[in-house]
Amino acid sequence: MEQVRRDKNEVEINLRDVFQILLSKWIWIAAAGIVVALAVGLVTRFAIKKKYTASVSMYISTVTEQNQASGTVTNSELVAADNLIKTYQEIVKSNTVLDVIAENFKAEHPEHAKYNVSIGMISKAISVSVPTGTKLIKISVKTVDPVLSADIANTFAKYAGPEIIRITKAGDVQIVDYATVPTSASSPNLTRNVIIGFLAGAVLAAVFFVMKAYLDTTIYTSEEVQKVSRCPVIGTVPMIDVGSSEITPWEVSLKEEIVNE
Repeated sequence: MEQVRRDKNEVEINLRDVFQILLSKWIWIAAAGIVVALAVGLVTRFAIKKKYTASVSMYISTVTEQNQASGTVTNSELVAADNLIKTYQEIVKSNTVLDVIAENFKAEHPEHAKYNVSIGMISKAISVSVPTGTKLIKISVKTVDPVLSADIANTFAKYAGPEIIRITKAGDVQIVDYATVPTSASSPNLTRNVIIGFLAGAVLAAVFFVMKAYLDTTIYTSEEVQKVSRCPVIGTVPMIDVGSSEITPWEVSLKEEIVNE
């Protein structure tokens, strides 16, 4: 008995059993995924504000390029050039540059006064990257207004370069692409969110059914009796519905014997 009691408290996970549980509940799992996906889709569509991204690209030229033309470039100059580009990337996000951008933006774009463009607002709205293997700095601005995003990005294009050169006193910055007004929102991504919502709902439902099955200690079949007790099953008693209106002859005789007893 002690062995049987100990076995009941143990949970043995069998992949085949898990698969069978999931297969038997696939409709409920799919339904849960669909419900969560619809909920996420509605929240994404109506509750989350759309944001628009505009970008400007600047080309960084260094002293190294001038030396390359004359064939006098050294390894240390190449390292210095890479470090200079990284320095430019960090300077663009500095408060010194952001303050210049904010002040000039307010002066040149009074139509955006309602957005209260400040250093903090710009700092949260921008992302600065250096595409791999290039000497380009890409400044992206994401806000709730497509025109606002483009105007802030173009303010960077106008004032960030001279400010960077003033600070570093090295290299040069040329504008490659000015920002254009985005025609579609960059976030939120409705399709991606719906897919993630469906997968999340389905996974949670699957985990629920598997945990429910494995935490249920009720014994339903003779196979489960044999598995828990480690003893062979020598016989089973069929379940007979005594109150059924439709009965077979052998069921009638059995009922009569039960009543007579």
